[in-house]
Amino acid sequence: MKKKAKNCKDVYNQICNNLDQKLDSPQCLKIKRHLEDCPNCAAYLDSLKKTITLYREYPKPQVPGTFHKKLFAMLNLPTTRGKR
Repeated sequence: MKKKAKNCKDVYNQICNNLDQKLDSPQCLKIKRHLEDCPNCAAYLDSLKKTITLYREYPKPQVPGTFHKKLFAMLNLPTTRGKR
């Protein structure tokens, strides 16, 4: 008998960690089985898919430098921007 995902927190982490895996990998198959029985995790995956779609379809928003500095200060991150 194959090991089932322990709980929803495991599935949340596995979904994000396995987004680039082949859909028929053992880990993805475990996730799929869990999603069939767990409406909360299925809703989480749906929300994640929609977020990715929106991110890809809409232009990058312009954020004022002052907002960037405040946000990074709240997150306790360095405020220097890397060149792209």
